[in-house]
Amino acid sequence: MSSPSITFFKVGKGNFTLIAMETVNIVVDINGTDEKSSLEILEPFLREEGDKLCLDVLCITHGDSDHCGGFAEFKEKIDEGELVIGEIWHPNYDRTLVTEDLPDDYLALHDEIPRRREIDASGYGDVEVPLTAWDTEDNAFSVVEEPDEFAMKVLSPYIKDEGDTDWNVNDVSLILNLEVLGLNILFPGDSGVRTWQERVIPYTLSKEEMEDWADAEILIASHHGSYSFFGKTGEEVLNADPHPDNYEALDFVEPEHLLVLGAKRFPTSRDQSGDEPPHYSAYKWYHKWFRENRSVSENDKHPDAFKYTADGHIRLEHGDDGWNWVDDWSPNDGGGNGKGFVYRGGETRRGGGRYA
Repeated sequence: MSSPSITFFKVGKGNFTLIAMETVNIVVDINGTDEKSSLEILEPFLREEGDKLCLDVLCITHGDSDHCGGFAEFKEKIDEGELVIGEIWHPNYDRTLVTEDLPDDYLALHDEIPRRREIDASGYGDVEVPLTAWDTEDNAFSVVEEPDEFAMKVLSPYIKDEGDTDWNVNDVSLILNLEVLGLNILFPGDSGVRTWQERVIPYTLSKEEMEDWADAEILIASHHGSYSFFGKTGEEVLNADPHPDNYEALDFVEPEHLLVLGAKRFPTSRDQSGDEPPHYSAYKWYHKWFRENRSVSENDKHPDAFKYTADGHIRLEHGDDGWNWVDDWSPNDGGGNGKGFVYRGGETRRGGGRYA
């Protein structure tokens, strides 16, 4: 049996993460490329039971195309009996209430969730789990057996915002802190400053018993490195003094690494930044935080602490010495030299994480 691994697939602007443990596979968001659909990318990693491919858990942080891209094909295979997804985790937010112009992949997901909800005795392949703030792994796993050394904390969305058309699809992204064999990864979806400043920080992280709920060694840059994590507009974020509104969120996360799941690296000057993320205005503040807290040099424009799927698939593998970054990994040949930082399970040290 292969060792536990976490893979962030290179799919341009979009998230597609596979957490493969000894007994359970969990996928957080899906998206394809020009060459391969999301199902074609994932298929080699799925186990086969008879004539069916099986995925234990699919978690969709929100219903944008770059986070549920390709689900229409998943739905087709489900209906044809060729694919089984044990459980679907999702935010309980119905996009059809706020807009009619919706992608086919979201509409397919919107069909599959009610189908599962209407089944009285749900078994493997028929379960949907709407997640909301303050849920943990105990609220998630239903028919899939919870794996050992796995934990989850849900920071958003909040029940009070379900059905509120004043909150858009990004505002109610799932924000998940997943702990896998001692390694914490914060998945913020496309959440922005409003979610953090009006919900996550005042209602959750300001509580003494929950102040560490965002604490993670690895932070996925929200909205693929967009300024929206820090403020309402790029200009506002760029010119903030002394810092933008949501800069404080990084002090709650205290990341050792920042992962940018986008089609390019951060632009390192204003004139390089375009409309699509990642944005220079976001880079300015992420880089500042890492300079002040992780000994990153101002001249080191793309420090080792910043990882980009634009450079290739990002892979972590778990061995006897903990978690290892695997360089130059390819899903085609399983290659990689295993060099990089090592994470070892243990007690969290505020400001230092669990790395060695």
